[in-house]
Amino acid sequence: MTDGSVYRCPACGAPADPKSGACAYCAAKLQPVRCPWCFEWTDAAAKDCPRCGSTAAPPAPGAAPKTCPSCRAPESFSTRAVGGARLAGCVKCGGVWADVESFKRLCEDRATQAAYLGAGSLAASPAQSDPSRDEVVYRPCPVCADLMNRFNFAGCSGVILDVCKPHGVWFDVDELRRIVMFIRGGGLDVARGLEREAIEDERRRLERDRKADELLSPYSPGFVTSGPLHITSAADLLLRLLDRKP
Repeated sequence: MTDGSVYRCPACGAPADPKSGACAYCAAKLQPVRCPWCFEWTDAAAKDCPRCGSTAAPPAPGAAPKTCPSCRAPESFSTRAVGGARLAGCVKCGGVWADVESFKRLCEDRATQAAYLGAGSLAASPAQSDPSRDEVVYRPCPVCADLMNRFNFAGCSGVILDVCKPHGVWFDVDELRRIVMFIRGGGLDVARGLEREAIEDERRRLERDRKADELLSPYSPGFVTSGPLHITSAADLLLRLLDRKP
């Protein structure tokens, strides 16, 4: 986020202090919020964001967030849409909630990604971090209040997301930009390649184990023993060679 944007009174258009409850020029009530798409100051009652053009919109049916899972502020969300994708930003901590369909659009539709990244330059570049070192905190879904699951997006992005499968995905500040940058940089193709390699490695391992078991079978030609054996795996053979019983 940046504090360089100018918040203007929705009634008279004069520059206003977002921390003030009323315009210093016309005394109109102020409801400043950060647009979840570009982080520009706008008014909660304004239809269009002055910077990115996102429009005020109700949350998707059945996916209206109630309490922020990060700062726990109740009813603190401002929902705005670009195309068919809705993002609900917490006005207190800057976290962002995306319902299931909106997150799918952000992952698959380059136009929606471009709309979001139009604001990405406003956010500071994320520091490199090891997600395994981060404190593990399970957060409640802002819709149903059940604890969300955590996972490293695509298995290799380094961004740990909080997910409620029926309702949506929670992003801490800057996490959504990092995900979109990861996708547009070919990260999903890399993830699919790593998955294929892991599957092939597992196939080769199972094939090696199968061949080893066949060679170690007492019925295999050339297998000579001076006593009864009950070897079913390479581990059993190792125990016998070390004169130990399992």
